[in-house]
Amino acid sequence: MPRKKRRGVTPSVVKENGHIEGTQDHNEKTAGTRISTRRSSSFSRATRPQQHIAPQKRKEPLGYDSEADRLARSPPAKRRRGRRSGRRTVSPVQNGASNLGSLDLKAWAFSERRAVPKTDYNETTAHCPLPGCDSKGHLSGRHGSHRSLKTCPLFHNTTAEACKTRHDTRIKTFLQKKRTNIKLPNRKRGFGHQNVRKRSSIVHQRRRLKSKGNEEEEPRPVKSQPVNNMATELDKELFKKAQARASELLEEQMVEQTQKSDLQEYRIKKIEIGRYEIITWYSAPYPEEYARLPKIYLCEFCLKYMKTTTILKRHMAKCAWRHPPGDEIYRKDKISVFEVDGKKNKVYCQNLCLLAKLFLDHKTLYFDVEPFLFYVMTDNDQSGCHIVGYFSKEKNSFLNYNVSCLLTLPQYMRKGFGKMLIDFSYLLSKRESKVGSPERPLSDLGLLSYRSYWKDVVLGYLHKYKDSEICIKDMSQETAINAVDLVGTLQELGMLKYWKGKHLVLKRQDLIEDYLEKEARKSSDGLSKVIDPTSLKWTPPAQRSPAS
Repeated sequence: MPRKKRRGVTPSVVKENGHIEGTQDHNEKTAGTRISTRRSSSFSRATRPQQHIAPQKRKEPLGYDSEADRLARSPPAKRRRGRRSGRRTVSPVQNGASNLGSLDLKAWAFSERRAVPKTDYNETTAHCPLPGCDSKGHLSGRHGSHRSLKTCPLFHNTTAEACKTRHDTRIKTFLQKKRTNIKLPNRKRGFGHQNVRKRSSIVHQRRRLKSKGNEEEEPRPVKSQPVNNMATELDKELFKKAQARASELLEEQMVEQTQKSDLQEYRIKKIEIGRYEIITWYSAPYPEEYARLPKIYLCEFCLKYMKTTTILKRHMAKCAWRHPPGDEIYRKDKISVFEVDGKKNKVYCQNLCLLAKLFLDHKTLYFDVEPFLFYVMTDNDQSGCHIVGYFSKEKNSFLNYNVSCLLTLPQYMRKGFGKMLIDFSYLLSKRESKVGSPERPLSDLGLLSYRSYWKDVVLGYLHKYKDSEICIKDMSQETAINAVDLVGTLQELGMLKYWKGKHLVLKRQDLIEDYLEKEARKSSDGLSKVIDPTSLKWTPPAQRSPAS
């Protein structure tokens, strides 16, 4: 007897429209149709008993580590009743509980997977990053192991035994000189006959090696090679001594760095970017080799991170960038704003997110930058465009968020650049004919900046408004600020009252006069920084042609 088909249930559509007299409901635009699906609890015939079949394990594609890692990377899935012989199948969905089942992982096997570096390190498992090195020995000869390339004997074309021997020799020479100084405390210091002959011999050897090097036409090798025929024995000994001393200082810094702080975490203490040395606030998931350092160096144009100032100088000598990648969409005087696509300039945006994490506690986006657009504000001079701050926004935001993350670098804080970035984000929302709002939760400094901006916008709007009645919806459309943010600002200023069943907006003249006086003071001091809408040359992404 053929099985009776299961009857489907038509979903019921519920419309909700809410309105409060005197104010505009902040969810009026987003409150559309809500769909609720009901399933019938009884059928015409008895339900057949369920067959519990264990899901068969599939062979793991090449490149996966374990079932736990695969579950963490696989898309969420939910179970549904199969229609063939009672088997259970798994269908990928956008939201829901993750389940292994018989999930087809072909698409996910070839997707990009970048491991997020750890920020809580264990010193017992620290090892040298050089392939083939067992982390034994130290370039200074004083320690039995090392953790970096700078202190690796194998990286510097030597062995741990040779470093230990040179260290013992230096100690013996130091003790011998110390005993000699004790025996002869009043001896004259200067160039004796033997010292003059030794000095002239060294100068002659250096000149001979220099002239011999100029005669050779063969190019020098690119890799690091022993300098047997390019320096005297004394010069090589002095270089090795200075190298050992530098590695010892680096070891002391790393030991100090790895001491745990009150937050029980490791973090980079300082960064050097451009002309500034900045003390960091929080930890960031830089690669382990960099996260162990007390200080890293960043190129202020491409934001590449480096270990030493020497590497930074060499990079700056050959770095061709003098501004952020992307399109310059705004320029007024010395201020410019560049639009950077996270999909086209992935490495730059990842470096920008890592830099931002050093000063933002709640930031969780580091490497998945493709769905976002980044707007970088710069201060321009003859040497290039120096980054001031940035904000990011989703390309397709269903909740009309116009800012996902916003940061002003510490050296430019309290100078008005934060409000400029906020004002620029609302200017883009106006061009898109949308009402925007920042993504929650806001950090402490972000909440203060937004409240100050909303307060200035509300007071400026009420100063120019001359009618006796005001509509929150019209105010929201003209300022591109969400109605919830406007109502919250009015309540904070004490300008929104409820009287006789109506909401009234009180136009407090004292607050408006204080606002006007503050703006006049900023203009006279030359500290006023505002965005000029006429200097924006930008087309919304929805209105662009596919070729662009």
